[in-house]
Amino acid sequence: MHVVIVHPEQWNGGSDRCTVALIRHFVSQGHRVTWLTTMIDEYWKNHTFDGVEIREVGLKLHPGDWWSQNVALGWHMVFSNLNPDVAIIDHSASCVPMIKWRFPQCKILFYCHFPQQLVTPSRFFLYRWYAKLIGIVEEELFGQIDQIFVNSNFTATQFCKVMPNIEKSKVRVVYPPCDIDFIVTASEKPVSRAERAKNNVYTFLSMNRFWPEKRLDIIVEAAAILKRRGYTNLHVQLAGSVMPHIPESRIYYDLLQDMTKELDVTDMVTFIPSPTDKVKFQLYQQCDTALYTPPNEHFGIVPIEALDQRRPVIVCDSGGPAETVLEDITGTKIAKPCGELLADAMLHHMNKTDWPELDTEEGYAKQRQRLETEFSTRGFCGNIDRAIAEMMGDLAINSEESSLEPVETIVHQPVATETFAKPYQQKNAAHIRRAQA
Repeated sequence: MHVVIVHPEQWNGGSDRCTVALIRHFVSQGHRVTWLTTMIDEYWKNHTFDGVEIREVGLKLHPGDWWSQNVALGWHMVFSNLNPDVAIIDHSASCVPMIKWRFPQCKILFYCHFPQQLVTPSRFFLYRWYAKLIGIVEEELFGQIDQIFVNSNFTATQFCKVMPNIEKSKVRVVYPPCDIDFIVTASEKPVSRAERAKNNVYTFLSMNRFWPEKRLDIIVEAAAILKRRGYTNLHVQLAGSVMPHIPESRIYYDLLQDMTKELDVTDMVTFIPSPTDKVKFQLYQQCDTALYTPPNEHFGIVPIEALDQRRPVIVCDSGGPAETVLEDITGTKIAKPCGELLADAMLHHMNKTDWPELDTEEGYAKQRQRLETEFSTRGFCGNIDRAIAEMMGDLAINSEESSLEPVETIVHQPVATETFAKPYQQKNAAHIRRAQA
């Protein structure tokens, strides 16, 4: 087959790794693969995409404006010499009508990380109208798609709420891949804390992009709370990508550094910007507990990586992480992003001597089997293959409509220029207002 993958902005996040997994898979199957994108980050500059035709359409647009970018990529397809059998699209369905018009025989599979109308930020007045327009037309666009994958039950619930007229049989939950085989080759074999030399102080690791919605600020607050309580035998590492093209990322990174100074925790908190994969998994192995603080995260690949490295995780009890972390078995869930709650959970981990499901070989074998079944590249690509075979008429798959628990819909997630641009003030009222926002 000729497979065209439409994925704007190749950064180094979960959605970007889904794209790489698909490219590797289709090339290994002998298909012709064309990848349309608007930008490839320097992170991938040394990565070889053998057997793939890459068409990078450079656009001078605000990063994250996937609607306009996919429109541009769709127009590129219309006036190109491509003749795809299957198109796999993510982030925005804005290019679907023109692809369907130009290539009526082409089957379209959309991988929905989250409905765009729920994540499009309203930076200023005109942008709010732009976001509302997306909300109005998005359901109509998804109605033209042959198969829709969503990355968690939480995303499926949100998708069905904002697009109730889409046939439920077209929507399937397929967890994105945590490339376990790549992890094992990129680092040493996962070692439990019991088999590793004990750290001098309890080490917490946050592995996340520096981005306001990730709520890394509560980690700094929790460190300050524990210090005030007299607990100084801990260290927090804040590692993750600082995205140079996006002002919000740099603003938030600078804010967090200011917070550590104002809360007097510079001796307890270390920043590790943009670590390589090798360094990332070394940090996993060195830490005692991983922290993942974004609320209502669509899926969250970090808890899966941490569990694969045999480390317990503290997450918010919402979104995808609530599905992947087992309470007091592989980690701890806090009710909401709050410094006090996180501090209590961190103290619980410091006092808990063992995690049998991660520390023992028997327990880890069960968790490993779960990871390989639900979150591996092999399972992810197998689901893609079955969906394509069904769309092409080569295979009939019985899909039952899954029952989805109601979850409160996210209407708007604030960005740095709205919530975090003002100088940080060390007052309880300010903490409360920021948490509520």
